[in-house]
Amino acid sequence: MFPILQILTILIVAVAMALEHVLELPGKMRPSKEDYLTVQQIYYPGFTISRANEPPGALLLLLLLFLMPANTIAFWLSAAAFAVMVAMYALFWLRNR
Repeated sequence: MFPILQILTILIVAVAMALEHVLELPGKMRPSKEDYLTVQQIYYPGFTISRANEPPGALLLLLLLFLMPANTIAFWLSAAAFAVMVAMYALFWLRNR
């Protein structure tokens, strides 16, 4: 069961991150290079759609932390991944408020 949870967590987080960039590509292709650089900060709809996978990914990562044996390399790497994910969310929400 634990390896399945690990694989599921990796897939959900990876798909969320990759899907955001794939779905924003059509929005990036529309303007000219100059216009794109001008409006680069626009929040593309692709991010809105794919962000639905991010909270479940973070929750699964947290669940993995509770199920992993403490003081192992896998535990600390997962803890670091969870910390970075939380920091990413905090930065996003504080910066785009």
